[in-house]
Amino acid sequence: GKSLTEETWEEVRKSGVCPFGQIPILECGEGVVVAQSAAIMQYVGRKVAGAGGACEKEASVSDMLIGLSEDFWNLLSKTQPTILVPKKVSLEENAAFWATTIPEKLAYVESFLKGKDAFTSSGITVGELALWSVFHMMARITPEFLDKTPNTKAFYTRILNLPGTQKLITGKTSFGELPSYFIKAE
Repeated sequence: GKSLTEETWEEVRKSGVCPFGQIPILECGEGVVVAQSAAIMQYVGRKVAGAGGACEKEASVSDMLIGLSEDFWNLLSKTQPTILVPKKVSLEENAAFWATTIPEKLAYVESFLKGKDAFTSSGITVGELALWSVFHMMARITPEFLDKTPNTKAFYTRILNLPGTQKLITGKTSFGELPSYFIKAE
Protein backbone atom coordinates (compact mmCIF):
# COMPACT_ATOMS: atom_id res chain seq x y z
CA GLY A 1 0.00 0.00 0.00
CA LYS A 2 0.93 3.62 -0.41
CA SER A 3 1.66 5.79 2.58
CA LEU A 4 -0.12 9.12 2.72
CA THR A 5 1.10 12.28 4.35
CA GLU A 6 -0.87 15.44 5.00
CA GLU A 7 0.89 16.91 1.98
CA THR A 8 -0.04 14.07 -0.40
CA TRP A 9 -3.53 13.36 0.93
CA GLU A 10 -5.15 16.44 -0.61
CA GLU A 11 -3.58 15.59 -3.97
CA VAL A 12 -4.86 11.99 -3.79
CA ARG A 13 -8.34 13.08 -2.67
CA LYS A 14 -8.63 15.55 -5.57
CA SER A 15 -7.37 12.97 -8.08
CA GLY A 16 -10.68 11.13 -7.98
CA VAL A 17 -9.11 7.77 -7.09
CA CYS A 18 -11.09 7.70 -3.84
CA PRO A 19 -14.73 7.13 -4.90
CA PHE A 20 -16.14 8.96 -1.86
CA GLY A 21 -13.23 11.31 -1.21
CA GLN A 22 -12.04 9.32 1.79
CA ILE A 23 -9.87 6.38 2.74
CA PRO A 24 -9.48 3.46 3.12
CA ILE A 25 -9.48 2.24 -0.43
CA LEU A 26 -8.15 -0.94 -2.00
CA GLU A 27 -6.73 -0.61 -5.51
CA CYS A 28 -7.16 -4.04 -7.09
CA GLY A 29 -5.73 -3.45 -10.54
CA GLU A 30 -7.53 -3.14 -13.88
CA GLY A 31 -9.14 0.07 -12.63
CA VAL A 32 -10.98 -1.61 -9.76
CA VAL A 33 -11.00 0.50 -6.60
CA VAL A 34 -12.97 -0.68 -3.57
CA ALA A 35 -13.88 1.92 -0.94
CA GLN A 36 -15.33 1.59 2.57
CA SER A 37 -13.88 -0.76 5.19
CA ALA A 38 -16.73 -3.28 5.11
CA ALA A 39 -16.70 -3.49 1.30
CA ILE A 40 -12.93 -3.99 1.31
CA MET A 41 -13.23 -6.81 3.84
CA GLN A 42 -16.02 -8.47 1.86
CA TYR A 43 -13.98 -8.15 -1.35
CA VAL A 44 -10.98 -9.81 0.32
CA GLY A 45 -13.30 -12.48 1.72
CA ARG A 46 -14.42 -13.35 -1.81
CA LYS A 47 -10.87 -13.37 -3.21
CA VAL A 48 -8.95 -15.27 -0.49
CA ALA A 49 -9.85 -18.93 -0.01
CA GLY A 50 -11.71 -19.43 3.27
CA ALA A 51 -11.60 -15.78 4.28
CA GLY A 52 -15.23 -15.24 3.38
CA GLY A 53 -16.52 -18.45 4.95
CA ALA A 54 -16.77 -22.06 3.78
CA CYS A 55 -20.40 -21.76 2.64
CA GLU A 56 -23.20 -19.22 2.24
CA LYS A 57 -24.13 -19.45 5.94
CA GLU A 58 -20.54 -18.77 7.02
CA ALA A 59 -20.26 -15.90 4.52
CA SER A 60 -23.34 -14.38 6.16
CA VAL A 61 -21.83 -14.87 9.61
CA SER A 62 -18.62 -13.20 8.45
CA ASP A 63 -20.60 -10.26 7.05
CA MET A 64 -22.55 -9.98 10.31
CA LEU A 65 -19.29 -9.89 12.27
CA ILE A 66 -18.02 -7.07 10.06
CA GLY A 67 -21.17 -5.17 11.01
CA LEU A 68 -20.71 -6.08 14.67
CA SER A 69 -17.13 -4.82 14.60
CA GLU A 70 -18.46 -1.53 13.21
CA ASP A 71 -21.04 -1.45 16.03
CA PHE A 72 -18.29 -1.79 18.65
CA TRP A 73 -16.18 0.81 16.81
CA ASN A 74 -19.09 3.25 16.78
CA LEU A 75 -19.74 2.70 20.50
CA LEU A 76 -16.07 3.32 21.25
CA SER A 77 -16.01 6.40 19.02
CA LYS A 78 -18.70 8.09 21.10
CA THR A 79 -17.05 7.52 24.48
CA GLN A 80 -13.43 6.43 24.29
CA PRO A 81 -10.62 8.97 23.85
CA THR A 82 -8.50 8.64 20.73
CA ILE A 83 -5.04 9.73 19.72
CA LEU A 84 -6.77 12.66 17.96
CA VAL A 85 -9.40 13.53 20.61
CA PRO A 86 -7.93 12.76 24.05
CA LYS A 87 -11.08 13.69 26.03
CA LYS A 88 -14.64 12.82 25.02
CA VAL A 89 -16.65 12.24 28.19
CA SER A 90 -16.04 12.42 31.92
CA LEU A 91 -14.07 9.65 33.62
CA GLU A 92 -17.29 8.55 35.33
CA GLU A 93 -19.16 8.27 32.01
CA ASN A 94 -16.25 6.34 30.51
CA ALA A 95 -16.20 3.95 33.50
CA ALA A 96 -19.97 3.41 33.15
CA PHE A 97 -19.49 2.64 29.45
CA TRP A 98 -17.01 -0.13 30.28
CA ALA A 99 -19.09 -1.40 33.23
CA THR A 100 -22.48 -1.45 31.49
CA THR A 101 -22.54 -0.89 27.73
CA ILE A 102 -19.67 -3.18 26.78
CA PRO A 103 -20.79 -6.14 28.96
CA GLU A 104 -24.32 -5.88 27.55
CA LYS A 105 -23.02 -6.04 23.97
CA LEU A 106 -20.55 -8.84 24.83
CA ALA A 107 -23.37 -10.98 26.24
CA TYR A 108 -24.79 -11.24 22.71
CA VAL A 109 -21.38 -12.18 21.30
CA GLU A 110 -20.94 -14.84 23.99
CA SER A 111 -24.34 -16.32 23.19
CA PHE A 112 -23.68 -16.30 19.44
CA LEU A 113 -20.45 -18.28 19.91
CA LYS A 114 -22.51 -21.18 21.31
CA GLY A 115 -19.74 -22.49 23.56
CA LYS A 116 -17.00 -22.36 20.91
CA ASP A 117 -13.99 -20.13 20.29
CA ALA A 118 -14.83 -19.49 16.63
CA PHE A 119 -17.85 -18.31 14.69
CA THR A 120 -17.03 -20.32 11.54
CA SER A 121 -15.26 -23.56 10.63
CA SER A 122 -12.02 -21.78 9.67
CA GLY A 123 -12.19 -19.38 12.60
CA ILE A 124 -10.39 -16.71 10.57
CA THR A 125 -12.89 -15.16 8.19
CA VAL A 126 -12.56 -11.47 7.47
CA GLY A 127 -15.48 -10.84 9.84
CA GLU A 128 -13.78 -12.72 12.66
CA LEU A 129 -10.55 -10.81 12.05
CA ALA A 130 -12.42 -7.49 11.94
CA LEU A 131 -14.10 -8.23 15.27
CA TRP A 132 -10.79 -9.40 16.75
CA SER A 133 -9.08 -6.17 15.67
CA VAL A 134 -11.63 -4.03 17.53
CA PHE A 135 -11.39 -6.33 20.55
CA HIS A 136 -7.60 -5.94 20.45
CA MET A 137 -7.91 -2.16 20.60
CA MET A 138 -10.28 -2.59 23.53
CA ALA A 139 -7.90 -5.00 25.29
CA ARG A 140 -5.11 -2.45 25.00
CA ILE A 141 -7.31 -0.05 27.00
CA THR A 142 -9.01 -2.44 29.44
CA PRO A 143 -7.24 -5.83 29.39
CA GLU A 144 -9.85 -7.51 31.58
CA PHE A 145 -12.90 -6.51 29.49
CA LEU A 146 -13.45 -10.11 28.28
CA ASP A 147 -12.98 -11.81 31.66
CA LYS A 148 -16.72 -12.47 32.17
CA THR A 149 -17.22 -13.93 28.69
CA PRO A 150 -15.05 -17.08 28.51
CA ASN A 151 -15.89 -18.11 24.95
CA THR A 152 -15.39 -14.60 23.62
CA LYS A 153 -12.10 -14.42 25.50
CA ALA A 154 -11.09 -17.79 24.01
CA PHE A 155 -11.96 -16.43 20.53
CA TYR A 156 -9.81 -13.36 21.15
CA THR A 157 -6.91 -15.37 22.61
CA ARG A 158 -6.97 -17.95 19.80
CA ILE A 159 -6.52 -15.26 17.14
CA LEU A 160 -4.06 -13.32 19.30
CA ASN A 161 -1.80 -16.39 19.42
CA LEU A 162 -1.75 -17.04 15.67
CA PRO A 163 1.78 -16.56 14.27
CA GLY A 164 0.60 -13.95 11.74
CA THR A 165 -1.19 -11.99 14.45
CA GLN A 166 1.89 -12.05 16.66
CA LYS A 167 4.01 -10.83 13.77
CA LEU A 168 1.59 -7.95 13.15
CA ILE A 169 1.17 -6.80 16.76
CA THR A 170 4.90 -6.97 17.49
CA GLY A 171 5.67 -4.71 14.52
CA LYS A 172 7.47 -7.38 12.49
CA THR A 173 5.62 -6.67 9.23
CA SER A 174 6.20 -4.10 6.51
CA PHE A 175 3.69 -1.87 8.34
CA GLY A 176 5.90 -1.70 11.42
CA GLU A 177 4.31 -1.15 14.82
CA LEU A 178 0.67 -0.11 14.61
CA PRO A 179 -0.38 2.54 17.11
CA SER A 180 -3.66 2.19 18.95
CA TYR A 181 -6.30 4.65 17.78
CA PHE A 182 -8.32 4.43 20.99
CA ILE A 183 -6.51 5.31 24.22
CA LYS A 184 -7.16 4.98 27.93
CA ALA A 185 -9.29 7.70 29.53
CA GLU A 186 -7.34 9.87 31.96
